[in-house]
Amino acid sequence: MLFHIAVFSQTNTLEKKILVYTHTNGYVHNEAIKQGVVLINEIGKNNGVKVVHSKTQKSFKSDQLLNYDAIIFLCTTLDVLDDLQQEKFIEFIHAGKGFVGIHAAADTEYEWPWYGRLVGAYFASHPKGTPKATIHKTSNNSFFTEHLEEKWAIEDEWYNYNFRNLNIIPLLMLDEKTYDGGVNGSNHPITWYHEFEGGRSFYTGLGHHGKTYKDERFQKLLEKGILYAINGL
Repeated sequence: MLFHIAVFSQTNTLEKKILVYTHTNGYVHNEAIKQGVVLINEIGKNNGVKVVHSKTQKSFKSDQLLNYDAIIFLCTTLDVLDDLQQEKFIEFIHAGKGFVGIHAAADTEYEWPWYGRLVGAYFASHPKGTPKATIHKTSNNSFFTEHLEEKWAIEDEWYNYNFRNLNIIPLLMLDEKTYDGGVNGSNHPITWYHEFEGGRSFYTGLGHHGKTYKDERFQKLLEKGILYAINGL
């Protein structure tokens, strides 16, 4: 095992199945995708969840999609689903399933408004480079963030967002006073969750660097997001 991840809900997630989708039509986060797949496989192993990784659209061409309990968009970019596959994804969420978006999942499917509402926001811009910035916890739900300090600093590519869903529940807020280039102001969520049309959605803007997936703070945050997408709260 490359790193230790705590087991949070093994009993409730036995025989569950998740799809990790990494199809890209724009910038490719090669190292992030590589390390993200490793991490998610470890999370699955530690929680009794089967993990299937797909780089292509084939997974969305079959009714077998409903056999999954959650779908993770790991650094996908631009258009990654055709019209029929979009319909199947909507059916998936309407069936009470879960979605997890990581980093560039917000840089995906700009011409599909439903997806923007599912994620909660679209990528708008980011400052040059990957500066260190401070993140603050909210008090909205301790399940996701109880392992974190009230504020913590980390390097990443800090997305500015065009928000598409007013019902998202922020878990982590980005402090724009600690780096240059933020445009969302004092209300800049960087990680959030929400229920959506019968299903569940968790998104984090963290995850540009491969090294982030080796940070225990992020590991546990993502694990909890995946367990939420599978089981709810």
